[in-house]
Amino acid sequence: MNVIRLHSTNDPLFPIFERLYRSSFPEFEQRTVEHQAKGLTADNYFLQCYMENELFVGFVAYWAFDDYLYIEHYAISDKVRGQGYGTRLLGEFIAGTDKTVILEIDPVVDEISQKRLRFYRALGFVENDYVHVHPPYQHKFHGHTLKVLSSGSAISEAEYQNFNHDLHHVVMEK
Repeated sequence: MNVIRLHSTNDPLFPIFERLYRSSFPEFEQRTVEHQAKGLTADNYFLQCYMENELFVGFVAYWAFDDYLYIEHYAISDKVRGQGYGTRLLGEFIAGTDKTVILEIDPVVDEISQKRLRFYRALGFVENDYVHVHPPYQHKFHGHTLKVLSSGSAISEAEYQNFNHDLHHVVMEK
């Protein structure tokens, strides 16, 4: 797979990314276009699109910090969903770093959320027992409860507090 890092909302792949992004996440979990453009100015924010030949497979939007990588958003195109691309893409992403990878998922309340948790567990992620509320992306919404997962092993209380601080004061400020 080819990995293409987007650097601005003017990138030719941005509209393709945005269609998948808008259809994959509820509005309250989305950056606005302006917020996305601001994020793209940060040196430690990476919006990577994955292509197989001419086919758009999906994207990973993540933040690189000293001790960990935080996947803010990740989605696979419905055109290739169920064909192993998600496992391959995320497996290669994790294998490509020696840092802990942190991401969030919705609380497990139904079969879909259970399936999502099983997917991440199969890739080596573990649940962390911290009460976690993701801050709102837009002022018209409130924060929402999510489950924090980390690759390999659980993170310590200090590591969680560091992540939560970075989330509020770096990720959401960009």
